[in-house]
Amino acid sequence: MHMRKNRLMTATALSLTLAALSLTVSLAGPALAATTISTATTVPVNTTTTGDLTVNSSGSITLTTGTAITVNSDNDVTLDGKIDMAKSAAGSTGIWVDGGRTADLTIKANITVTDDFVATDSKNADTLVDGPFADSATRYGIRSTGATPFVGNVVISSASTIAVEGSNSYGVRFENNVQGNLTMDGTIKMEGDNNTAVALENGVTGSTYLSGTIQTRGTNSSAVKLAGEFDGSVVIDGTYSGTGYAATERAGNDAMKKILATPEDMGQSGVLVDIAGNVDKGILIGAALTSTVDDAINDDEDGNGIIDSSQTIAALTSYGAAPALRIASATQDLTIGGLVYDSSAINMPTINYALAIRGNVLGNGLYRNVDATGVQLGGVAGGRSVSLANGVQVKGNVIGRAYGGTSTALLFGAGATTPLLDIEGTIQSVAERDILSTTTGTTTTYDAVAAHARGIDIAAGANLPTINVKKGGSVAATSLGSKNTTIAIRDQSNTLTQITNNAGISATVQATDDDGDKVADTILTRAVAIDTRTNTVGLTLNQVDVAPGDTKAETDIPAPFINGDILLGSGNDAVSSSGGLIAGSIDFGAGNDSLTLAAKASHLGNIDFGAGSNSFALSGKASYLGKATGTGTVALDISDGLVFFQAGTNLNTTTVNVGATSTLGVVLDVDSPTAALFTGSGAVTIANGATIDVAPSKVFTAPKTFTVLTTTSTVSLGTVTTRIPYVYHVDVAKGALTTGGEALTANVRLKTQAEAEYSNNQYAALVPVLTVMGQDVLGSRAVLTEYTREGFDRVYNQYLPDYSGENILGLSLGSTSLNRSLGSLSLIPTNGAGQYWLQEYGYQTKRDYADTAGFESTGFSFAGGRESEVYGNQTIGFYLSYTSATPADTFAISEEEMINSDVTVGGYWRLKTGAFKGWAHAGVGFTNFESIRQNSTLAYTSKAEWGGFSYSGGVGASVDYKLGKLSVTPMVLADYYALSEEEHSESGGGDYFDLSIGERDSHLLSSTAMINFSYGRFFLKPELWFGYKQNISAEIANTIANFKNGTAFTLSGGDLEGGGPIAGFRISADNEWSYFGLEGDFEQQDTYTNYSIALRTRFQF
Repeated sequence: MHMRKNRLMTATALSLTLAALSLTVSLAGPALAATTISTATTVPVNTTTTGDLTVNSSGSITLTTGTAITVNSDNDVTLDGKIDMAKSAAGSTGIWVDGGRTADLTIKANITVTDDFVATDSKNADTLVDGPFADSATRYGIRSTGATPFVGNVVISSASTIAVEGSNSYGVRFENNVQGNLTMDGTIKMEGDNNTAVALENGVTGSTYLSGTIQTRGTNSSAVKLAGEFDGSVVIDGTYSGTGYAATERAGNDAMKKILATPEDMGQSGVLVDIAGNVDKGILIGAALTSTVDDAINDDEDGNGIIDSSQTIAALTSYGAAPALRIASATQDLTIGGLVYDSSAINMPTINYALAIRGNVLGNGLYRNVDATGVQLGGVAGGRSVSLANGVQVKGNVIGRAYGGTSTALLFGAGATTPLLDIEGTIQSVAERDILSTTTGTTTTYDAVAAHARGIDIAAGANLPTINVKKGGSVAATSLGSKNTTIAIRDQSNTLTQITNNAGISATVQATDDDGDKVADTILTRAVAIDTRTNTVGLTLNQVDVAPGDTKAETDIPAPFINGDILLGSGNDAVSSSGGLIAGSIDFGAGNDSLTLAAKASHLGNIDFGAGSNSFALSGKASYLGKATGTGTVALDISDGLVFFQAGTNLNTTTVNVGATSTLGVVLDVDSPTAALFTGSGAVTIANGATIDVAPSKVFTAPKTFTVLTTTSTVSLGTVTTRIPYVYHVDVAKGALTTGGEALTANVRLKTQAEAEYSNNQYAALVPVLTVMGQDVLGSRAVLTEYTREGFDRVYNQYLPDYSGENILGLSLGSTSLNRSLGSLSLIPTNGAGQYWLQEYGYQTKRDYADTAGFESTGFSFAGGRESEVYGNQTIGFYLSYTSATPADTFAISEEEMINSDVTVGGYWRLKTGAFKGWAHAGVGFTNFESIRQNSTLAYTSKAEWGGFSYSGGVGASVDYKLGKLSVTPMVLADYYALSEEEHSESGGGDYFDLSIGERDSHLLSSTAMINFSYGRFFLKPELWFGYKQNISAEIANTIANFKNGTAFTLSGGDLEGGGPIAGFRISADNEWSYFGLEGDFEQQDTYTNYSIALRTRFQF
């Protein structure tokens, strides 16, 4: 290491004393009483010469070696002008208090004591300067030495910045005791290894207030070190950060690999704030205060001895493995007394905590294999005890964050003792697995390092009996990594006996893709909310909703919750929840344990009661869902609540009580129907009005009898309500056992068609559909979780294909409309001329839900033709038509979409002789179909496309009777349409949803009789007609379908025969050369309706 140091030397004694100093001297007798430096000087001064010393804002002291100001007498020093010792020599000091002096130090200006070292990026060209970040020399901003106390007050104001560079250096160091008050409200910047910004090594007799800003960078460097005896309180509300890293932001993949490969970039700093002394009146990690009283009346509303307007929010951030805040000593037992508040406090705290954290404390490991700790109490190697009187309060945020390391937010280490921990803020641990990738050619390999999260960790040798998570508080441990472990609260001390939760305790693990296959890996370890498995004294866990009412003020307060597993020890444990939610499994371990749910509390998760005599009670509309097991006994009391025991439940019950307003729910094991969920030795009572809710473990279709419980005593079964997934029916009964005692059984079968209220078609497909749904996880879940017809039909009906005749009923209207168009033509072209005609026909057809699913189809038909006169009163012609519709099964299968189309070519003949008209047509068509059948509940979609052909024809006749301008025209028509569809198979929905459907041949023959009234006085002729349409022969082919490897089922298209009225109107204009008509039509059949509108035109040339 090469360094250059500039040392300025004074030339003569005269220049030292006269040339650069402008002194204002006040004399009292022969002694020099006070001195003010008001110009720039390069001469060091001492108080023996100056007396009380002031460097005003116009003055300054610039040196490159030695000490700028030496306090070697009992005189005050006020610094309003800067001390500049940039690029100074080893041992350089801004202000040195020589031995125990009686004086006040007031620092309002900058003190700069820096080196001539420039850190470079010399190791790996990663653009980051490599450590060390300063030279190896020792320097001081302010230093007080000696064994005799310094007597006086020390104030470092917000106007000052102390910058020190070097190694083993200090911003402010008092090696002796301070008998007075010490306030640090300025800025301190430290560069280099083994440095400390503020070191108070022998205590302070008055108050200690550490605010302002501190930044340290260097291996084993700290912001604050406190030792000795502190007779007052220690209040910290500054913004302090420390690191030994070259960078405090996570880098990308390639840059990160360079950093990890460079030790000079990865230096570990020391503890950010390290308290290793006794503090008689407590430690406050403070926060800003919003005043509610005029400062002129009360400027210290929190009573902490600091003017409210001066306080800020503490922000302690350690980048590295060292804690952000530690209270511990390897050399002495520590005692931290309770905080003492002045009488000015408006809301005097009910508990004088030894440590109150109201600001923010963060430990951030940042890099892989680096642990992180927010706050550590005790637990240093070879450490001694730390006694924290009255408890610890967290009202701010204590956070640990690690990447590929272990993150601990709050650690109670060995030797730490306090009666309670009150949490009204946030304790959070975040752990994220660290992953790097390396690509060689076309191959990429991944290197993942797991991380572990601990919210509150109580180590062996610590002592913490009580944790209270109060309103507004939370304890959270969050892990991102499939191989990570997560624990919100862990006790290994065997001293934790009570946890009360009024807010939130949460542990979560999120899966990650650690091998680059774009699939999240399986999570190896479940998240744990509370872990007291080594506990033998027993834990009482109470969750209480402090705002259970329905007023707005109460509903604005979130209900309490515990998210994650609860793992208990061998003691007698009691878990209760009065309101709120427990989402996680509970393992009670050994001991005689109890679980109590009340006041609408809910528990979702499995329970292992373990050995011993246990109890499980629900009241006040509480609920439970999960699997319950245990090798001991359980007294089950559901006086007013709902329980739903999942598959695998197996309890040895002493007594079972199900109250009149309660529900006992069980999952029945289809594979072992005779295996009882509860094997009892005492009385079973199920009161009148109770509900028995049963759900099979998987889908089945043949009737089964299940054993719910047995007892060697008696079963008292009142009049109960049963509940089961919609498709099933259950009868609950009690009966005697051949071995003595009684049993409760459930006889389960599929609903009958009448009970299900299903059509013949729906019921015909039920067993085949249930069979295939039972082979599919999602399908099974849908069957077993839908308890209403509406809910089940929403899933079930989507498994059925179209079968309601939507294709033939829609496409046949193209031929029918063509027949009507021929009937509307009135002129026969003469002289061998020809004429053209066009029609546009739009329609909507609806078929109600009945024996088929029903549908609604909207479509159109476009047709045109050309004709020529023959025999004077007849024409022959040809036509081309295109018909298309989009039927949607809005009545039952709402998620099926279809497009059908028919292109028909054909010929026709028509006759007009006098008032009589007759016509006939015939054609052949080519059809195409596209369908999308989807089930949004299960996210399945099947598609198909198929073809076919059609035959169509029609005849008609009419006679026009004129009564002046009024015409009355009777008309008869007959229409025929036959449709043949190819067999087809769906794709895209998977083996448990795609269908194969056989070919279908359908036809429709109908006749119509109607009478038309028209009035021909005007250019536009209005017309009205009324009539009756009869379906003479109507056959909609059966739909035969099957799933892959499934049994085929047949769905009938239903009966369309019958008739109904028709009515319509037309407005037309007609002459020798052209025709134009706009008409609307309505048809009402027994099973369907049709609305249409048509535009018809003819032109001759």
